[in-house]
Amino acid sequence: MAKGQLPTRLVIHACPAAETHLIPSITLWASQPLLLGFQAGRVNLRLTELEAENLVSQLALVPNTTFELTQTGRDSGVLFMHLPSQGIFRGQLNSAGSLTLSEERLQLMLDQAAGNHREFTRLLRLALGQSWDDLLEPFRAIRHSENVLLLNRAG
Repeated sequence: MAKGQLPTRLVIHACPAAETHLIPSITLWASQPLLLGFQAGRVNLRLTELEAENLVSQLALVPNTTFELTQTGRDSGVLFMHLPSQGIFRGQLNSAGSLTLSEERLQLMLDQAAGNHREFTRLLRLALGQSWDDLLEPFRAIRHSENVLLLNRAG
């Protein structure tokens, strides 16, 4: 193991079948049951923090690809979530795997909200990647049940 490499889990929730060749990290693909013509795959890697960030940047360029990358160290880690409609979310993890926010970030959010509870809640959800989580949940759930339906939120 090279110095500074950390356990890294890459989950491609959805990638157009025609684009899977752009992701050589994953060699075993399966049909994505929620999206016709898409594939899903996962792989465990050992990467440095810089290698993980570079991989995320490269994967974000693959058209219409939805993925998560989690890197865990002894005391902390990082979570990347990507959706074509929302771009990349990056969050720091503690040793238990929970997202953390710094004191400075919380203070900035309080200042920006200026006493408005709804605005603070909106900023907190944004800082914790809640909208990414909400949209990724059907992809995560399909691994455990075939009774998942992806609904269009148009309207």
